[in-house]
Amino acid sequence: MNNGTSLRLVNLLLVLVCTFFAPTILATNPPAVSQSSFTSTDAWISSRQITIPVTLVTPTSTHNQPVSLVVLAHGHGGTRHEAGGFKRVAEGLAANGIASIRMDFPGCGDSKESFANNNLTNMLADIRSSLAYAKDQIKVDETHLGILGFSMGGRLAIRLAAEQPGFGYMALWAPAATDGAESMASYLGGAETYALMKAQARTEGYAPFTTFWGQDQKLGLRWFSDLETSTPSQDITQFKGDLFVLFGDLDDVVLPVISEQVLTLAKAVRSKEKHIVHGADHGLGLFNDDWDRSEEAVQTTISFFSKNMSKVQVK
Repeated sequence: MNNGTSLRLVNLLLVLVCTFFAPTILATNPPAVSQSSFTSTDAWISSRQITIPVTLVTPTSTHNQPVSLVVLAHGHGGTRHEAGGFKRVAEGLAANGIASIRMDFPGCGDSKESFANNNLTNMLADIRSSLAYAKDQIKVDETHLGILGFSMGGRLAIRLAAEQPGFGYMALWAPAATDGAESMASYLGGAETYALMKAQARTEGYAPFTTFWGQDQKLGLRWFSDLETSTPSQDITQFKGDLFVLFGDLDDVVLPVISEQVLTLAKAVRSKEKHIVHGADHGLGLFNDDWDRSEEAVQTTISFFSKNMSKVQVK
């Protein structure tokens, strides 16, 4: 057998090996949750005398019994799906007998509003309306209410839980939980830039802003004033339920020390857990197709809720 023939045989064997074994080697993603274990419903509901988009996900194994419910609040400029992360959380919760409701805030996702209406006041109102809608559509166990907030959604979650003590379970992903507007001023480019943009919003109705990720936003005056009066460091001290805080150790938007501070201040909680996604930035792998890190965030969050509040454990 000459060298040319030997080389061709080796190449053929390599092709055969890749053909038969590559699917097994490359299939690193776990199987999706069975569609038969949940029902996902998109709807437009009334809030603030307008309509907002929501997604209600319910488990199919409840037999018309009251179910636990988790509210999902996305981050600044995000969507109710958060690059598929919130969708995966919702479906995983449903597989464990837990319903969920999530919404798009003003100017985000499928929202028909301008981002100029995006502020803490309106977002909190939309969360309350979404919760009311869920309770109207399904039988909700009022003793098993949870909330998940990502980044700015974390600030919202902390505020809502302080206002409505019925929330006994809270998960926070890299929560933007500093008091006032200092952290967002840094995000906008510093205190001087913040002051100029706020002045522009006062005179022109909004200040244009382009995020690090290329999103064009209109920041209304209420966006600034709501941030300035927000006190998540005080609000978290009132939470008495089960707390879970998750963040990436490479987060340079909401620094890890901020997440750590939330855990330190939460002295009245029933229990608290911390999970660090090593090698993850603020996006937790969701926005750069880092499946392993995003799945770590998703699955540990599902585990937190299911072990603490699920009544029906679906294998």
